[in-house]
Amino acid sequence: MPEDEQALAKRPPVRGNHLGSLSHFRLGVGALAAVLMLAACGSAPTAVTSSPSPSEIASPTPTPSPSPEPSATPSPLPPPSPVPVPSWAVMKATCTGQASAREAIVLMKSATTKVIADVTDPLHPKTICKLSGGWSPLLVTASEISWAASEHRPGTAGASAIVTLDVFSGIASVVVMWQGGGYLDGLHAWSPHRDLLAYLVSDTTGVDLHLLSGGGDRVVASLGAVPARGINSSEDDSFLQFSPDGAYFALEQTFTASGAHLQIWKAPTGALAYSQTSATMASWGSTTSKLYFRHPLASTIYSWDPVGKLTQPIGQALAWIKPRADAGDDYLAFTVRDSAGIPHVWLYGHGGRSGSQLANVRSSPEFLTASQIFYIEESPCGANCGPGPATLPDGKTFIFDMGHQTETASTIATVYATWPLPGQI
Repeated sequence: MPEDEQALAKRPPVRGNHLGSLSHFRLGVGALAAVLMLAACGSAPTAVTSSPSPSEIASPTPTPSPSPEPSATPSPLPPPSPVPVPSWAVMKATCTGQASAREAIVLMKSATTKVIADVTDPLHPKTICKLSGGWSPLLVTASEISWAASEHRPGTAGASAIVTLDVFSGIASVVVMWQGGGYLDGLHAWSPHRDLLAYLVSDTTGVDLHLLSGGGDRVVASLGAVPARGINSSEDDSFLQFSPDGAYFALEQTFTASGAHLQIWKAPTGALAYSQTSATMASWGSTTSKLYFRHPLASTIYSWDPVGKLTQPIGQALAWIKPRADAGDDYLAFTVRDSAGIPHVWLYGHGGRSGSQLANVRSSPEFLTASQIFYIEESPCGANCGPGPATLPDGKTFIFDMGHQTETASTIATVYATWPLPGQI
C-alpha cells in the first residue's frame, strides 16, 4: 500500500488474517542495517512517573530459542532472487549524481518527490537520485535502498514483501515474501556485515520475528496480536536494529498484547540475551552493544550492555522521545516534552556524561553528519491540536551545528532515512 501518513496516523492498529506458515518463503537478499518506523499521530502530554530501580528490572529473562541455534559464524546469504518484483511493490530511481559518504532520503521544501541527497554539507544538499513509488525506503548502502511493501492497506490480509533496489544499476530484488498485512508487518533491519536480516511478520494471530541467514529463515520470537487502539506518539514506539558491532539485535515495541516489549538476541545464533516486559523509545549507542531505553510513562533512562547489568547513564529525569545515535561520534539526540507539552531537543554525549537542552521549540532530531543535526520547529496549535500535544510542526526546519553552536534554516522539509548508521563507518 503506498504510504498515507495522515490516514495511517488516524487508524488504530489492527491485524490482517493469518494465512499459514506454508505460504511464507525465502527468495533472496539485499543489504545493510535499516529500520522502518510505524507512523504515529500526536497525543496529549503524558504524566511522568518514577521508574523502577535498576535492581527491580536488572535480571534478564532468557528463554529457549524457538529453533536450534546455528553456527556462531553465519554463512553468506544467497544471491538475489530472479523472481520479479510485484507491480504493487515497485519503486524506481532516476539518478544524476554520484554516491556520497553522507546520504539521506529527504523531501525538499516545495517538492512532492522524495530524493536521495548528498548531505555532506547539510546546508546545501545535492540530489543524487529521484525516487518514484509510494513506499518508505531506507538506505542500506550508499547505492542501495530497501523497503517493505504490502498488497493491501494495513490491517488487511495479503501478500507482503521486502525489496531492495540498486539505484544506479536499476536492479531490484525480492528478498522475502509472506502472507501478512498487519501493522508492524515488514519492519526490518540488516546487520552491518550484510549477512543477517531480521524482520517482522504480522497478522491477526500475532507478530513473529524472523531471522534470515545463509542457513535459512527461522522464527526467533512470537508475540501476541496487536489490539485495536489509538497511538500516543510520545510513548508508543517500534524499533528493530542490530547493534553497531553486529553482535546483537533488538526489538522494542509497545503494541502487542503479550510478549516482552523489549527483547535482545545474540547474532547470529538468535539466543535471547535480555528481555523486559515493558519498555519504549530504545536506541543503540554509537558503538559496540549498548542499548538505551526507558519505560512507558516514566523518565529514567536505562542502558543495557552484554554484561547484563542495567545502569542509569543520564542522571536527569527525561521522558525522551525517538532517540537517535550519532554515527560519527558518541552522541544521542532526542525530543523531550515539558510539563506544558512543549517539545525541546536534547543532546547527550559520551555515555551520558555531558548533555544540554537546545534552544527554541524544536523536535524530531536526525543526525545528517557527525556534528550537524536536522530538526523541525513546532508552534502552538490551539483549537487545531485535536487529541495530540499542544504544538504541531509549522513547516520551518533547521540545521544545528554542534561544533559552532549555530542554527540555520534548512531547505529540507522531511528526513526519512540516513546513511551511514552507527556501525557503518
